[in-house]
Amino acid sequence: MLIKAAIRKAVKMDHYGEYGIFIGERWSLGDLYRFPRTYEQVYFAFEAILPTESEATQARLERAFRAFPWRGGYSAVGFYDQLRRATPPQKRPTIRAIQYASPGFIELVLNLPLAIHIASVVASVAGSISICNRVYNNIHKNLQERKLLRIEVERKKIELSREEIALIRYANEEMAQLLGLPSAQAIVERSDDPLVALKILLSIYRRVRTLAEFKNSGKANLSSRASPDEDGEFW
Repeated sequence: MLIKAAIRKAVKMDHYGEYGIFIGERWSLGDLYRFPRTYEQVYFAFEAILPTESEATQARLERAFRAFPWRGGYSAVGFYDQLRRATPPQKRPTIRAIQYASPGFIELVLNLPLAIHIASVVASVAGSISICNRVYNNIHKNLQERKLLRIEVERKKIELSREEIALIRYANEEMAQLLGLPSAQAIVERSDDPLVALKILLSIYRRVRTLAEFKNSGKANLSSRASPDEDGEFW
């Protein structure tokens, strides 16, 4: 399972409850669209990595991870849309309350241990964003130089050299580490292709980075705890 050992058991139990996100500074209409959409996509991506006992959900997740050629932005849009559809409605985050003031907050109902894990990943990236971006940029540059970003994945899979295979495996583990995952194995298994898995991990990182940028700008801070009290603080 691709989550930290400390929350592994709790996530399996699907411990749902109220969860708060601080809002600060001035938000634009673009922020109001971008942040919730990005958070939801990151949440569904991490949720999709977890084991599921439902064969129907498992089949839908496998289709999402294997349905797209990953040659451009269209694949990412379709992928996250499929993840949302694959997630049972009762497991999707829902809004309980929103307050845009000082302090402001968004209160959600969702899988608490998973949300706290995401918060820790975002905080880690936000705290070392230059280093994280350097890792991402180096991997992206290597893929670009080897023409692995846009070429049709199924055709390229046959043509990969040993050096490229080694690079992809190494890059998968590097990106998994940035995202707080002990390995990339679950995503490789879901996608049935290490190159697709790498493109998915890069895509997830870009969205985590967006959340980290909201944190660093003071616009949004993901709580490491559960619910706001009556004064608008989170305990």
